[in-house]
Amino acid sequence: MTDQEKIHWAGKVSRRDIQRLYESEAQGLLDENLLEKVMYTIHARICDMFEVMEAQQFGRVKCCNCGAPIPQPFWLGGGNKDNKLVCEQCGWQTNCGEFYDSYTGKDLLPGSRKELFQDFLDRFPAAYTPREKILLLDWLIHAFHVQSGVSGRLVAMNVVQGSRDQLIELLSALASVEGGQAAKEAWLSEDDNPIRRFRKTYSSHAKVLEIAARFGIRGRSKMLENELISEILRLAPELAATPKEKRR
Repeated sequence: MTDQEKIHWAGKVSRRDIQRLYESEAQGLLDENLLEKVMYTIHARICDMFEVMEAQQFGRVKCCNCGAPIPQPFWLGGGNKDNKLVCEQCGWQTNCGEFYDSYTGKDLLPGSRKELFQDFLDRFPAAYTPREKILLLDWLIHAFHVQSGVSGRLVAMNVVQGSRDQLIELLSALASVEGGQAAKEAWLSEDDNPIRRFRKTYSSHAKVLEIAARFGIRGRSKMLENELISEILRLAPELAATPKEKRR
């Protein structure tokens, strides 16, 4: 068995599948089978992202064969790469080095936007009907447009296939498709959104919390990031100014 077969992570959703889905909606013939495929691909991908985060941050690994918790901790670092990870339930095994290599360079860490991905997982069970599912997808794509990760990296790159330029092209194309109104209107108008401008200057969640503490915002650790940024900007709207505006 190869390392790739031993440790398998859910892949990213196809850009073409997303585009075809919105085209079918615009024609009034929503492809419900494709909708299911897109939504469950995204869901599986995000679930795996949180598994990788659990391993990297807390050393907790699940068996990739039966899902049982692995008793041995996962450790980073070259000195730990040969440490065994063995499932007591089914005998599946790997080592820390193979496990690390299985997710490295594959956009499998939620990074600075883990609240967004957790919000999607929380909303997913309540989306029963095709209408509810397409609205949830609209909400997620809208969030992909509004939010960027560290150093302006597109959050969509965690779950959608393609380079940064290809994803920007996809979002622009979707904006021209009739239907998907929540996403469509956002793509055309959100470039000047104060929250988006704030994020370009203060890209880390830690920095957002630091600024919130400076203004004495209570309950900041329990607030969603967009809600917290909105409260910061209510108190100090100048923090959303672009560098050009600040020089005036």
